[in-house]
Amino acid sequence: MQPVTVEVRQRRWRFTVQPRLWMVPLVFALLIGLGTLLLALPAASEGRSWTSGLDALFTATSAVCVTGLVRVETAEHWSGFGELVILVLLQTGGLGVTMYAGMLLLIAGRRLGLRGREFFGFELATVGERDIRRLLRRVMVYVVVVEALTFALLLPWFLDHTDGVGLGVWRAFFHAISAFNNAGFDVMGGGSGFTGQAGSPYLLVVMGMAALLGSLSFVTVFNVRRRPRWWSLDTRLVMLGMGSLLVIGIAIFVLGEVQGGRVLDSAGVGDLVANGFFLSVNRTTGMATVDMSALRESTTIILLALMFIGGASTSTASGIKIGTFMITLAAVSSSLRGRPRAQAFGREIPQAVVLRSGAVVIFGIATLLVGVWVLSWTDQGAPFLPLCFEVLSALANVGWSQGLTAGLSTGGAGVLVLLMFVGRLGPLMIALTVPERPEARYRYPSEGVRIG
Repeated sequence: MQPVTVEVRQRRWRFTVQPRLWMVPLVFALLIGLGTLLLALPAASEGRSWTSGLDALFTATSAVCVTGLVRVETAEHWSGFGELVILVLLQTGGLGVTMYAGMLLLIAGRRLGLRGREFFGFELATVGERDIRRLLRRVMVYVVVVEALTFALLLPWFLDHTDGVGLGVWRAFFHAISAFNNAGFDVMGGGSGFTGQAGSPYLLVVMGMAALLGSLSFVTVFNVRRRPRWWSLDTRLVMLGMGSLLVIGIAIFVLGEVQGGRVLDSAGVGDLVANGFFLSVNRTTGMATVDMSALRESTTIILLALMFIGGASTSTASGIKIGTFMITLAAVSSSLRGRPRAQAFGREIPQAVVLRSGAVVIFGIATLLVGVWVLSWTDQGAPFLPLCFEVLSALANVGWSQGLTAGLSTGGAGVLVLLMFVGRLGPLMIALTVPERPEARYRYPSEGVRIG
């Protein structure tokens, strides 16, 4: 038998994304553009004057990307019409334009074919949920119920602490939607956020719970109703990760910032716990009862890590996502124990998921570094740690600020606009470029590389 020679040519790597997925950033961009035009109108400002294009663009992007960073104070600059535009933008951006588009098709009675189900349900497809129509309906009901319940619980407090019934109802409605969507916008006035409500544990707990429910995965919320033994691996990782980060955040704020008069001159145990809970949850939302510029540097550094991780996938929160973080930890733990594949809770994590997590983490770190470098160039002289805090707040769509956003140059504000947009859609788009099944037509010869 004659020997056969087979020539294997290496195919050039191409960065490819399914064409229909490019519709998502396009729709987000169009929504931001429409919001910018509406917010720039004289009717959108209290002074009935045109708002600068940059401030309108910044606010629209912050609302659609549910960030909460602002260059002008929301309650004082924007009229009722302007606040309503912001509310619609953050509600639409919180759940994602694609999910709302799928809901509209269902309401109109149109059938979702295979391509339509893949497109409108791609954010939920990674957890093995096949019935996209049923899941979309459940998400819609869940959102309406949680936001309505939050509004009902907030209404008595705002009516009791606000001059005028109409204003009290509006504030309760606005903050119910803003909290659940992890948007961080508030209409309390004065530019101080909720620093004046640090002694109101009822308000802080209700809004904190709404933000927590919004930062959890919808699929996790539906799955957690089962007995723990029947929880999926995704649910177990999300619950463990979110619970751990919540406890860490409470400890950091209670011991380092709330206690000792940094927030309250004299606080009982209930007030301390309520403030710690509210601040810890808001690492994905951006509301605060403390002046963030007055934080200790040690607290700021830890918050950078918590903000970077963010909330769960298929939630209203952003960041690299808690699932990505937990899978990365599982991969590191498995490698240290000499296991060839990542494992958690007696389950092996698919290699494609591990690759996606690694890609998202590297993308997040690289974008953060580039953002810090560019902003330090456009706004020279800004303190380094607050500058890093501002960049990560925009990238992770958090909304906390240490006082630099309002005074940034035109170039610096443009950098934050781009970071908010990339932070909202970037991790999702990067994750979806990794194929479900890594290509394995052939393998190259292995060769060791020195590390450590």
